[in-house]
Amino acid sequence: MNLSPWFQQHLQTSADGFVWAVEQMPPERRFVPPPLPFGEWSAARHAFHLLFYERTIALPSMRQWLGGPPPATFGTSEETAWGDRAADDLEGLLAAFREIRTEQIGLLPQFDASAWDEPRSTVWGAVPLRWVVTKTYQHTAEHTHNVLSMALFWDMVG
Repeated sequence: MNLSPWFQQHLQTSADGFVWAVEQMPPERRFVPPPLPFGEWSAARHAFHLLFYERTIALPSMRQWLGGPPPATFGTSEETAWGDRAADDLEGLLAAFREIRTEQIGLLPQFDASAWDEPRSTVWGAVPLRWVVTKTYQHTAEHTHNVLSMALFWDMVG
């Protein structure tokens, strides 16, 4: 199986699904911490987290298989970066997330068949590229679930 087209389709679809999930939240709730069963993060905080993760971990990790360095695990923390963000710019967060995801999708055709199963030293230990990209897909699904749960059930528990 050629994994590049499969991941191209699913990374694009999952990114679209996450953005759509955020758009299902009423605008007045997008930056509001949800009722307790949904955790502490607002829909906007979930969007920021995905952007931060993909920019600092996922994309640099994929670049390792193309000769790039591993992601830097030091520097600005996610919490600090979230505190420094432009207030109430959810559209900007989602646009930046889409751009980073587009970069990831653009890398996929550059990997030869052997790269997918070749382990490299990563922030998760020695894992193959297939694992790294699957983790990105899983992570998007996880946060899509979290945001859709808030969109669907907020009023039932709030």
